[in-house]
Amino acid sequence: MQRDPSVVNQDPSARRFDIEGERLGYPTRFQDGCAATGLFLVKSRVANELIADSGFTVAQVAPGRAVLTLNCVHYTDTDCGAYDEIAMAFFVEESSRRARVPYVGAILDIMRGQCPSYTWNIQVTSALSRDAGLLMWGFPKTIEEIDYQRSEEDATFRLRRDGQEVLRYSLRVQGEQQPAPLTSPVYSVFEGAQQVSYLNQEYREVGYQPGGGRLELGGHALAQQLRTLGLPRRPLIASWMGHLCFSMSAPQKL
Repeated sequence: MQRDPSVVNQDPSARRFDIEGERLGYPTRFQDGCAATGLFLVKSRVANELIADSGFTVAQVAPGRAVLTLNCVHYTDTDCGAYDEIAMAFFVEESSRRARVPYVGAILDIMRGQCPSYTWNIQVTSALSRDAGLLMWGFPKTIEEIDYQRSEEDATFRLRRDGQEVLRYSLRVQGEQQPAPLTSPVYSVFEGAQQVSYLNQEYREVGYQPGGGRLELGGHALAQQLRTLGLPRRPLIASWMGHLCFSMSAPQKL
């Protein structure tokens, strides 16, 4: 994977990358797929320990509590090809540290899609998606075994790593809503600096399931880290997205 040296000093959005025989740039588009997500209440102290190297701090939604997002995606049409992905991210404080009401302000920002997220762990099933994530945004992607299964009633994502099961996440496949388009800040550490990119999102056939979804953890070391956060438990809210359409902007220094 190589970066085009002719654009090193240009606007970040003008940069181009040659990865696995593909020419990629910003914004990178993810035109279709489906996703199962869950928002889990976790221990903020442990969460901060897990992301300490990033320099970011988790946003507390209650005393000693933060939110972990589990995003399981089956991409069918993207600039990086078709692949599966399981990402674990925390909502974090804004770099500007703007004033807001403690706890309530963070909850409202999360609900509005305005609270930044920082991806702590992310697994994919193709070299192109892994290398694009690493080279273009600094996302810590690794290639792992992800099994996606869907029936008329349920969808299940299963993650295995190093021959051991990490997790299994299931929820009901249901939803007819089409929320308004949403743009959310995504933080990362890229080329030695804290950066922000913006994820533009559109969803169709969406269903929200308060307390829905089922998370099971396996015996892998990553599963043990999730247990230190206070998992497994039911998510605060689970959601099914029957169709998604994303675009991700170039990273910019905070």
